[in-house]
Amino acid sequence: MITKIEGILIRKIPYQDRHIIGTLLLRNGRKISVLFYGGQGGGKKHKSSTLEMGYMLRIELGRSKSTSELYLAKEWTPMWVHEKIRFNYKAFCLMCLILEIMDHMSTEDDLHDDFHSSDESMVGLFRVLSNALVHIESRMKSDSFDRSSELVIFLGKLLIEQGVFPERSSCVFCDQELEHASMIYLVTDHGGFGCSECVGHLEDAVLSGAKEGRELWEVLGVVANEKYQKLIDFKLEHPEVVKTLLGYFFYQFQMQPKQLKGLNSVV
Repeated sequence: MITKIEGILIRKIPYQDRHIIGTLLLRNGRKISVLFYGGQGGGKKHKSSTLEMGYMLRIELGRSKSTSELYLAKEWTPMWVHEKIRFNYKAFCLMCLILEIMDHMSTEDDLHDDFHSSDESMVGLFRVLSNALVHIESRMKSDSFDRSSELVIFLGKLLIEQGVFPERSSCVFCDQELEHASMIYLVTDHGGFGCSECVGHLEDAVLSGAKEGRELWEVLGVVANEKYQKLIDFKLEHPEVVKTLLGYFFYQFQMQPKQLKGLNSVV
């Protein structure tokens, strides 16, 4: 069994008076559930908790022969913590939504299976999440945080890692290059963007508006071609494009908005 792990706390549930059951997204992009005895802090010494949503933790687990999905934390230490996000309502709600999305997207790891845990096919989830949290914290510190922009960057990077990023180099119907097209639409059920000539012949399709389609086409180009840390000045002109990209995200992963409890606090 693997006993030394590192991961980001994406969900936590109080257990009894002082304990916490937490879900962590590990570096391999898979998640596990861990029981932290005394994780809520308190007690006679009024010990503070080091288990906050979005914290990166280094954990030593107790050895167990059981194949139970709940592991026991023996010791834990914060590796990275956010200092600004938790004190800003908009930033905190966005972080919670991002963590909730990752909880839905990730699959359970089995630390008793060395081969399973060494599989890196899902490592992109951890990469996107860690970059997103650091980026939001950095923009909070520089007083340049914009919630809509951060959500678009996160969704764009996530779609790239999952291999369902919208086709934007050419029209998904006629292969015409879209750079000089007069109007562009995101055709969600065809996995990319289409020109006005082709879209005009569609009788039944999931389409964006022309204005949202053009801006989304442009911003996704920036998101795809720039590293996360270089998007410090990225900002949307029209925040409504977020809803268009979210619609694409839900369609690609066969999810319903009601599955994300934190969505209404952000969009």
